[in-house]
Amino acid sequence: MLERRFGHIIGIFTLLSLLAGPSSANSLLIWPIYPMIESHQQASALWLENRGRETVNMQVRIFSWSQVGGENHYQSQQGVVGSPPMTAIAPGERQMVRLIRQEPSPIGEEQAYRIIVDEIPALAPDDEAQHASRAAIRLQLRYSLPLFVYGEGALPPERPASSNTPYPGLTWRLVTHQGQSQLEIRNTGQHHVRLSQVTFEQPGQRNEVTNGLLGYVLPEQVRRWPLPQDIKPTGELRAHISGVSHRIAAE
Repeated sequence: MLERRFGHIIGIFTLLSLLAGPSSANSLLIWPIYPMIESHQQASALWLENRGRETVNMQVRIFSWSQVGGENHYQSQQGVVGSPPMTAIAPGERQMVRLIRQEPSPIGEEQAYRIIVDEIPALAPDDEAQHASRAAIRLQLRYSLPLFVYGEGALPPERPASSNTPYPGLTWRLVTHQGQSQLEIRNTGQHHVRLSQVTFEQPGQRNEVTNGLLGYVLPEQVRRWPLPQDIKPTGELRAHISGVSHRIAAE
């Protein structure tokens, strides 16, 4: 399944989502890290810059992104494509990849995609045995970025102001899956939410679920995360959403 094949990519490279500017890993810089195609746009730009000393070969693919049964799912699609899909970038050079909407998006809706950027290692011109040995130890790097696309009449989410009232459209509950306690968050709103610094809080006690990025909940969908065994899920649940602290109501 595509989810199994690429699920680890999201986990390894969610650090890209924590940065405020161009993201970098190895010698490659990628920006913007929160690309989108707004309702009035047919395309948007993603930039790849090689700050290393060797030419890098890159492949760009875009998958539809949904959440089913509390898990992320990714599937091949052709509604939004990257052009060029493959490119070689010389040292010190940059390449623009156009993110192109090829068919109309549903009116008034936000659609979610994942951009997967693969760095394909080149083999040195040695004999076949050396090729096989080097190929076995060289790593293929992958980068994952969210992409949100808006249909006619839909706007990107506004940055919410901090408030003591629960964040609109979000609720949480505890569920048990295969004997493990999980945090389930439901989003009935029209936009994705990006959750970080998630904690259970009550007077005199603060139980941290994560001090970094937890993940996304897409509109009209549900996402689940396993809870650390030492967490006591009591009190109110708070999370940073787009960098602003909010309370999430219990179901």
